[in-house]
Amino acid sequence: MSTIKDAYLKEIEQRGYNVDPIQLRVAEEYDKLKTKIMNDEPAVDTSKVSFFQKLMKTVPDNAKRYQDPRGIYIYGRVGRGKTFLMDLFYNNIDVPKIRSHYYHFMQDVHNELRSFAGEADPLKLVAKSYAKKCKVLCVDEFHVIDITDAMILYRLLESFLDEGIFFITTSNREPDELYKNGLQREKFLPAIEIIKKRLVSVPLDSDNDYRMRHLEAADVWFTGSVEEQQKHFEAAFDELVGHSDGPITRDINGHSFEMLKVGGDATWFTFKEACAKPRASQDFIKLASEYGTVFLSGVPLLDRNRQNEARRFVIMIDEFYDQGVKVVIGAETSLADLYESKGTNALDFEFDRTMSRLIEMQSETYLHQPKRQA
Repeated sequence: MSTIKDAYLKEIEQRGYNVDPIQLRVAEEYDKLKTKIMNDEPAVDTSKVSFFQKLMKTVPDNAKRYQDPRGIYIYGRVGRGKTFLMDLFYNNIDVPKIRSHYYHFMQDVHNELRSFAGEADPLKLVAKSYAKKCKVLCVDEFHVIDITDAMILYRLLESFLDEGIFFITTSNREPDELYKNGLQREKFLPAIEIIKKRLVSVPLDSDNDYRMRHLEAADVWFTGSVEEQQKHFEAAFDELVGHSDGPITRDINGHSFEMLKVGGDATWFTFKEACAKPRASQDFIKLASEYGTVFLSGVPLLDRNRQNEARRFVIMIDEFYDQGVKVVIGAETSLADLYESKGTNALDFEFDRTMSRLIEMQSETYLHQPKRQA
């Protein structure tokens, strides 16, 4: 059986990189999990199997017990290779599987919950629905900032694991730091215990930030006044797109969204339109799926008075990055000075990741890659 370690070493050699011993240890943890998955069989509580079921050699679901650990939680700072290693694992295991970004995953979960509205235990039904489709569920960028998600994650994760699904995820935070300073965080604490007790938590904290490896700054961050941004973007958008329409109002998930220009798969809208209004992650998923290039102007200094806007900005950049959308930004300040840190504010940690992504999104490597499908 091929191993994740072998796949890692081969990929590193092909790219001409040096082996990172910390990444190598993570690959070995993935191999332990792969072996467990390929040999996974539930234990059976015979006291819950009726005589007729024994006769017919059938086992009811409530008699099956799956052995822990049932997954892996990889955490560490941005740019250390968490997604790279999870993708190696995903691409080298031959079982029914699903890979999703956290925001997409939670959107799918909420859609499924709506379909089970009125049922006694809808989260259990969601888990059963997933169990019919996959044995392995990989969720990249486990990042809880929404109270609605936080309230259901304990029962959701518990139900997935009880249904025999292996849950593999990556995060920038160690388990105890998840949803830190979040509203009603005490109700999320059982989800943290599930992660710590039923998954293997593995740190990936190399000193190397691999996103910086091929960084070559491109002209996709413009600093100037709103008037200067307008003038610059008028010329840049026309140069890129040619013919365009606008201003135009689009319907995005039932909400109006004003765009200054639209042409081909490119659009131009303002920070105020995208982040100063009550947008949800589903809105940014929709935008990312429809446009390959986004011009975003009017980005202000994100100070203590703009925490809600900053949170939406973080979610939007996450989604654009995940789908490989090219983003041209016009801002009042430089990227380095964009966010006014509070030290104890819940967004400080999240914005570090956003800064790293914005830096990578300016690189030639990122700009030359094809857009990914949602």
